[in-house]
Amino acid sequence: MFVCMRLLTRLALSLALLGGAAVATDLLPTASATSLALLTLDQMTDASDLVVRGTVVETWSGVDDTGQIVSYANVRVGEALKGGVVAGDFVTVETLGGEVDGVVARVDGSARYSKEEEVFLFLSEKRLGTAYGTVGMFLGKFTVKPNPRDGRDMVVRFTVPWGQAYDARFVPNPPADQRLGLEDLRSTVRARVAAGWDGKAIPGVSPQKLRQINKLQPGVR
Repeated sequence: MFVCMRLLTRLALSLALLGGAAVATDLLPTASATSLALLTLDQMTDASDLVVRGTVVETWSGVDDTGQIVSYANVRVGEALKGGVVAGDFVTVETLGGEVDGVVARVDGSARYSKEEEVFLFLSEKRLGTAYGTVGMFLGKFTVKPNPRDGRDMVVRFTVPWGQAYDARFVPNPPADQRLGLEDLRSTVRARVAAGWDGKAIPGVSPQKLRQINKLQPGVR
């Protein structure tokens, strides 16, 4: 049984903006009234309370206190690039949709996780100190996997709708000339954290929060 919570009219995905990430657009059907705001990596870094690399140790679904089906991934932090966590900490990541007792709540564009998946996450705090969500739904979640060309780690964006199986071992590779290396992503995030927020608006994030969670660039008030 499917429960459709259709959130997105379209995913206007730019491979240049996504760093050449593989995205299963054919598996993301059209939905209703809103669309994802595409953000640069600098904007995603600014909008995040935490930016971490880690490993998924557990996943599960349940019903929250509003009656919605939601899913969770417990992530062991291997490296923290922004925010108040350190290697060895655990972070719970929450996403809309999932399956409970045979009922599937399908939310197009939600991030999917599988056990033992290595991930690079841009996270925004949902409930103080207890749960986080990815910035921009699945756009804030990267799977880390080896580049078949040289064996070095790269990062890939990919999702499928609830109701279809997800296994990170089978995340497809983007075209060879559109792959984003993990080290390149790490360097971009570290440089932005060090530089700070530039004072420009970011959709869905208040200026007050951006000031609270970021260093400010010179001249930003």
